[in-house]
Formats: sequence, C-alpha cells, structure tokens
Amino acid sequence: MTMATGLRFFLVGVLILGALVTTALMQGLGLSLLAAVIVSILIAIVIHAAIVGAGFLLAWRLSHRPGSAAPRGFLRAWPGEVAISLRNMYVDIPWRGGWRAVAPAQPRGAILLVHGYGCNRGVWRGFFGWLGALGWTVDAIDLSPPQASIDDFGKQVLAGARSLCQRASVDRVVIIAHSMGGLAARSALRHDPQAPIQHVITIATPHLGTYHARMGRGICATEMVPDGIWLTQLNAALPVHDPSMFTCVASRHDNIVSPVAQGLLPGAESFVCERVGHMRLMFNPAARRYIAARLDAIQEA
Repeated sequence: MTMATGLRFFLVGVLILGALVTTALMQGLGLSLLAAVIVSILIAIVIHAAIVGAGFLLAWRLSHRPGSAAPRGFLRAWPGEVAISLRNMYVDIPWRGGWRAVAPAQPRGAILLVHGYGCNRGVWRGFFGWLGALGWTVDAIDLSPPQASIDDFGKQVLAGARSLCQRASVDRVVIIAHSMGGLAARSALRHDPQAPIQHVITIATPHLGTYHARMGRGICATEMVPDGIWLTQLNAALPVHDPSMFTCVASRHDNIVSPVAQGLLPGAESFVCERVGHMRLMFNPAARRYIAARLDAIQEA
C-alpha cells in the first residue's frame, strides 16, 4: 500500500471518529452542529499538536548533555511544525503527489527530489515551482513500499537519477533529499560509486541516526537507529566518497534529528538553522536561500 492510499484510509477513519465526537457533543452538551464541528476539529488539532510536542520534548532531552545547556527555541519551533505536519498529513501526501516534472526552456541542470520516512513526493509540491523558477529541471520519486530497507530505496534513487538524466539530456543530476531520503541517496552511491549524481544536498537527514527511529515501523526505521549495524556500515563507507559532494542542512531544534550533530557529515558543507522543526526546515527562508546559493556554486564547479 502506498503512503497516499494509507493516509486516505486514515482520513476516512478520522472523519468517522469526528462524526461520532460531533454527535456526542451535540447530544451530551447541547451544542449546535457548527459549534460541535469546530470543537471536534480543535480536539483533533490539540491531539496532533501533543504528538508533535512529544517529539520536541524527546529532542530537547536528547540535546541536553552534561555540562551544556540544551538549545533554546524548541517551543518556538513547535507551532510551525504542527502546521506543516498537518498540511502534509491531510493534504500534501494523500492528494498532491501527482505533479509533473518541471522542465524550463533553458535548464541549468536537473534536480531529483527524494522524500523521507512516512512521506511521498507530495511533500515537495512547493519545491518544483521554486526550483523551476531558478532554471532547473525538477522531478521527484516515490520510495516504495514505505517500510522497505533503505538499500532498496537507494536502488530506486539510482533508477530515478538515471531516468532523469536521460529525460533531461544531462550527464548527472543534483539530489535534494529530506530526512531518510538523504540516507537513500548515500546508499545509492555506496551501491554504485559511478552513479550519475553530481551532488547531494540533505535536509534534516539523520546521518548519525535518530533515536526516534526506535518508535518507527519497518526495516528502514530499524536501520536509522544510532549505532545500528546498517548505519555503522554506511558511515564506514563514507571515506570512499568525496565529502565535498555532500551538503547538509540541519536545525538545532529539529524534533526528530537531535542533537544537531546527528544531521551533519564530517567534511561536508553544512548550514544550521535555529528554531525550525524537522518538516518545516524544507520551507525555511534562510535554508532556501542557502540551498539556492549552493546550487549556484555546484553549477559553476
């Protein structure tokens, strides 16, 4: 089952539960239909915000090390992460994954977008117009099935890169990857060091693992546990690749990848934001300006 289909079934369940709660509020508290619907929606938002908040709390605890204060700003990052994750869950992933590749009249090059854990290409909806306006041919892939191994995803990244090269008439592509997608891109390079990949820009990728993965499902979640066998082997292979072909964008207040060092690669260019959550980092203005500048530098290299 794809992520889009799975979330559509989830939404049906949410609607049924919402209808039951609305009915209970009308009968039990005497609320009007409109008031009961509004209260039901607010209850759903509060529950979602609490779940996201639990992730921030764990990240805060992980970032607190003896002798050093935990980074401030987790509370300021929370509302924005709640908003973007609600949009992803109820709009982008289930309904907006069908956008077509963008091909400017005179492209500067080609970019392949690779999503992260529990997502699909719908989360990149806001990227194709932005990158297309910068002159890049842009496409994205869906990693499936959602709970497969990251090495399987790496093979899909390879296939996507080769396909985009052929369609865009370029020798190599730039990959922009979010979260687990960055590990899939690294797996692709480990599988084929001669892959047609010029550079990899990772956003909120748990290069050194994420403790939140212990609560995830699937082989890919197990592989993202810090100091796990798969991740240790992947990082041991890093010297085979030139670190200069990687760029890491991370947040000091990421609610999934914490502490911030978990999202950085030794020797790679890096940019660290403040007071931005895991999904929101993709749309952070400072991060986008940095990515645009890196793309200029990559093109000129």
